[in-house]
Amino acid sequence: MTTLAQPITGADWFDNLALVDQELYEMIEDRCPEFTKLDHEQCQEFMDALSDYGIYTADDFESAYLTSLSSTYDESHYGEFVEYVVTELNCQELPEYLVIDWQSSWERNYRHDFFDIEFDGEVYFFFANF
Repeated sequence: MTTLAQPITGADWFDNLALVDQELYEMIEDRCPEFTKLDHEQCQEFMDALSDYGIYTADDFESAYLTSLSSTYDESHYGEFVEYVVTELNCQELPEYLVIDWQSSWERNYRHDFFDIEFDGEVYFFFANF
C-alpha cells in the first residue's frame, strides 16, 4: 500500500528552515506585512531572489531594505521611487512650479545605488551597498 506524502504547510516549512532563514523570514514579515498572505512556496521564492543579491540574513535585509511600492512592473515605478526618496526620506519640500523628470533622475543619479525586486504585485527597493 502506498501512502501519499502530506502536503507541506506554512508552519512545517517555517519549522524546517535553518535558524538564520527563520530570522530572515521574520524580518521580512515584520517590515513587509503583506507576506503573511503568501504561501510557503512564494515566501521561499522571495527569499531565493534576495539571496541572488547577497541578502542572506535578517541583518542583511534590515540594512538593505528601503521600501516597497504597489505597482505594475514597468519603468514608471523608478520615477515614483525617486520622488519618494527625495520628498519623503530627504524631507525636501519642492516648490510647485518646479518640474522634475523623476525617471531621468533615476537613470542618471539613483540606479547605481539601488536594486529592485518585483514580487506579487509589489516592487521592493533595496540599497545596493548595504
